[in-house]
Amino acid sequence: MARSHQIINPTKMGDDALRLIGTTDIDGNGTSHEIADVDPIVLFDFVDIDTSAESPFRPHPHVGLTAMSFLPAGGTWMAWDSLEGDSAQHLETGGLYYVHAGRPAFHHEYPSPVTVAAAMKVEFVQLVWNATDEEDVRTVVVQPNDVPVVMSERCSVRVLAGDFCGVSATQPFTHRKIIYAYVQLDQGGRKSFAIPPAMRGMLFVIEGRLRANEAAVEARQMMILGEEDAALATTNLNADGVTRFIIAAGEPVNKPFHKLLGLGGFIIGETEDELRRTMAELTAAAEQVKQEVPQYFPARHW
Repeated sequence: MARSHQIINPTKMGDDALRLIGTTDIDGNGTSHEIADVDPIVLFDFVDIDTSAESPFRPHPHVGLTAMSFLPAGGTWMAWDSLEGDSAQHLETGGLYYVHAGRPAFHHEYPSPVTVAAAMKVEFVQLVWNATDEEDVRTVVVQPNDVPVVMSERCSVRVLAGDFCGVSATQPFTHRKIIYAYVQLDQGGRKSFAIPPAMRGMLFVIEGRLRANEAAVEARQMMILGEEDAALATTNLNADGVTRFIIAAGEPVNKPFHKLLGLGGFIIGETEDELRRTMAELTAAAEQVKQEVPQYFPARHW
């Protein structure tokens, strides 16, 4: 008998943001959502950003996680972090920016002046992985030309991280492997993927309509990948054009974690006491951050 796939509808956050993975923290703060995590993924948001409006992003802390930013279509992003200051490299459409925060770090991302002046809509994908067993702290920008792209009939696969579809991309983690890919199926297109059975993850449809094994997944829906999806057959069901989707999966951490929101971001750790101590330290450090980069903090923020 075919397995009933778990299809997740998003929880809306404001006018433009969708939450697919992640829920409230240990104090009940944040966005309530039915899927708390898909180990090792602890948060997944999709945002349609109007760059003519004030950016909703501010410098914020992360600990115990790796936050990945991806622009599927449109725009150029800039970044600052407490490790290296303003990044000389900008995140371009089709590239990948990530902050690997095994230890505490503040970071900030925002649309470039050119993107703001264009008053355009930008698709922004934020994918956050559990890194509680990692120690190093670094930021990395992978430019679009450095991202492997696999082309086949009516299909393109942009491999953002991991070993997938016969190519190798960046691998951020020391203790586990992940895969992260952006796929476009043209009208009538189909493609089969091999998902390592040891990995857990998800598939998210940005645009169009997709058949994934026995399931039909609509635009802005997510399907959780299980062991039965090691052979993942996908077909574009959009009779009017392309279907675009994301596949992300990784070897699980297999340890409980706790999450605490604060200062515009969130941190994760293995115990509540650890989180509260770390957040107190970050709160003290935040004043220094505001003094160093006041331009990123409008008066009404914090």
